[in-house]
Amino acid sequence: MRLMFLRTLTLIGAVACEEPTAETGKPTAGPTLVDLSAAYRVRSLGGFGATGGARSINEAGDVVGSSSTPSGGELAFLWRAGQGLRDLGTLGGDFSQTHGINDRGEIVGQSDLASGATRAFRWTEDKGMVGLGTLGGRNSQASAINNRREIVGSSEIASGRQRAFLWAPGKGMRNLRTLGGPSSQAMDINDATQVVGFSETADGNDHAFLWTAEGGMEDLGTLGGGRSLAFAISPTGEVVGTSETEEGNSVAFRWTRAEGMRSLGTLGGESSTGFAVNSRGEIVGSSLTAGFDLMPFIWTEGHGMQPLPTLGGAFGRGEDINALGTIAGISRNAKNRNHATLWKPE
Repeated sequence: MRLMFLRTLTLIGAVACEEPTAETGKPTAGPTLVDLSAAYRVRSLGGFGATGGARSINEAGDVVGSSSTPSGGELAFLWRAGQGLRDLGTLGGDFSQTHGINDRGEIVGQSDLASGATRAFRWTEDKGMVGLGTLGGRNSQASAINNRREIVGSSEIASGRQRAFLWAPGKGMRNLRTLGGPSSQAMDINDATQVVGFSETADGNDHAFLWTAEGGMEDLGTLGGGRSLAFAISPTGEVVGTSETEEGNSVAFRWTRAEGMRSLGTLGGESSTGFAVNSRGEIVGSSLTAGFDLMPFIWTEGHGMQPLPTLGGAFGRGEDINALGTIAGISRNAKNRNHATLWKPE
């Protein structure tokens, strides 16, 4: 079974246009939404086929993602300004995806083998795509790589359960264990070797975690509901993701050591997810609107959650943001096609 890069949490509950404060639990009015179409230059990065999406961007502005192919496959790509898309190939099958790129230009993701199994890979300019193996099971996938060349992701163990892993040059793949349940997935890592992701707990719910070499896997809790997922960590240790609330909605959160988990609200709908945070604390992701469109957003401390413009369609997702504020993700165009997209601040 192919390990898929999990990006969504089941969303239930009534529409919630307001968010509770951490101090009182009472609703407070959300920020006034503004039109950011003049603030960003939005462009499609193209593709090998009809659809695609961007997953990660580094500080040089290099973007990685994947695109459909005319033959029905999906291929990982690297995009660089002035060079366009570059096909990164596969490990023998007809499927590959990239999920992370560091400032050295090293890329990680997952690819099918000729046998049909899926392997985490690391791609470099000199060696191309090289599989990273597994923790004893059939499949694995890599989610992120830092500038120390440390890689995180998830792998099946011999029993078939998924476990978060940390891979390091010369050391191989290390099982990061769980929060008491049978499975876990690691989603991001910073240069301080702080790892975030989510793990089943003993009661069967997924909880966001922060892992460090000194402290092991720490449960970050929830916003009052049963489940939470962490997707990204900043250089300074801010964590973002999505969590269920007491009302059963799932909303984007920011977690810090000082403040704990804080709701970021929504764009008017019942759910939202934070997918990335940069060194300035700017967060991107996606949120349902009051009209039930899933739209990309940027969140800042001063302006709260604001919708990003799209390529013309009513769908989008901010997947990553670098220190310059350039955003990579997915947007739907007027022809109802999802494209790998770049938002560059004007």
